[in-house]
Amino acid sequence: MTRKRRNLLILITVILIPVVIWLSSIVKCEILTEKYYDDFEYAYKSNSMLGDVEYFKVLRCDEKTAEVYYISAGMTDANVLTFEKSNGDWTETKWETVWSVSGSASDVIYPYWWHFIYSVF
Repeated sequence: MTRKRRNLLILITVILIPVVIWLSSIVKCEILTEKYYDDFEYAYKSNSMLGDVEYFKVLRCDEKTAEVYYISAGMTDANVLTFEKSNGDWTETKWETVWSVSGSASDVIYPYWWHFIYSVF
């Protein structure tokens, strides 16, 4: 194998490994969202500070605790709600605004890192 070809192979590998890890995280969130859709579709309504939601993604869920990423209707902000399961029901235990077009938050949430762009425009 020539040096040039070996360097190209190393470069491709260095690029592909993070992309594969990121895509696998997206797939994991999609699977969790599908699995727990009915549990968290309206769970955000327990927080009277949140308006309507455009969509949500389950970031993590282990049957006892869960983190759910809610994007508001009109994509004006996004929040991560943490839930704990108690007596068969999910109860919100933490609320964090991740990004907002009003400028009150501008964090990045993995694996949906590109969503922060919504808060810029």
